[in-house]
Amino acid sequence: MNKPIIEEGYFNLTNLMVFLRKHSASCLKYSFYITLIFVVYFFAKTPEYSSKVSFYTNYQKINNSSMLSPFLSDIAGLEDSGLSFSVSEFLSSERFLDEVISNKYNIDGEEKTLVEHWGKYYNKYLHLNPLNTLATINRNMMFSKNLSKDDKKLAYAKQVLLNKIVFSENRKSSLNTITIDVKKYPSLAQQIIENIYLSLLTYSNEITSTKAKEKIIFISGRINQVKFDLNSSEQEMISFMEKNKNFSSSPSLLVEKDRIQRNINLYNSLYLSLSDQLELAKIDEKDNTSSVFLLDNPYENSYKAGAKFLQFSFSVFILSFFCFSFIYLIKARKDLFL
Repeated sequence: MNKPIIEEGYFNLTNLMVFLRKHSASCLKYSFYITLIFVVYFFAKTPEYSSKVSFYTNYQKINNSSMLSPFLSDIAGLEDSGLSFSVSEFLSSERFLDEVISNKYNIDGEEKTLVEHWGKYYNKYLHLNPLNTLATINRNMMFSKNLSKDDKKLAYAKQVLLNKIVFSENRKSSLNTITIDVKKYPSLAQQIIENIYLSLLTYSNEITSTKAKEKIIFISGRINQVKFDLNSSEQEMISFMEKNKNFSSSPSLLVEKDRIQRNINLYNSLYLSLSDQLELAKIDEKDNTSSVFLLDNPYENSYKAGAKFLQFSFSVFILSFFCFSFIYLIKARKDLFL
């Protein structure tokens, strides 16, 4: 008979140890069997391989060529800060997913897209893991009725890619790391990670070019306005000088002349600054320098992805032992908890 471990509100550790020791042999035996099954699964399952790329996203250029540019760009309504974007949001965008899965990859000697490689499994219901079978049933039930077979393959390939991408970001240093795990084909993982980085780089450069085009349009309009104001002030000065030959003897005329001269100086400085900014914007439009700075080139990991064998086996054994011990505790609860 089992001695109670909780009796009249008091916990008896000795009785608990006696109970666990009594059933330890059975728990160890069942845990060994469970671990053996998982070990067989570990070696039977398709191996996964990973590739990784890391880069910084805090690189910025200083475009100010004029000493007055920082001050005058504020007056002109210009901004020197770069147009940033979220890498994590880009990696989950339809634009990105469509681009990566539609590229051709060398898979086992054949050129295929990821839609061709992964899409054919969208209605595969037989899996070693029953949870994957349930996920497949649920996903196919949720597909829109308007989707064709090709559309379903496309949607499935996107979801597979999205699930395989692991993204991390160090907010202090702006170091971004992208890792992808792929079954069976180690070279495929590296090909995909290279295309992921290339897609990211292209988008970053596109942002810079688009912003430069917008700045060119805006600055050109401001230059025309400032040039018009400068010409108006200069014409006003010419008219003033022609009408007031002896302005030096009149304080009010001197003040009026100084006011016109100030306007001329201001518009002239603005015109020079905007001209600088226009040239820099034209350079940025053609410049392919990105704010993304590569740290580690896309590379194939030397080790397989997933849990390590010893760590995996030990974790399964310990978890199984505790589960069986808990089952025995539940079965004997009437004797143990009085």
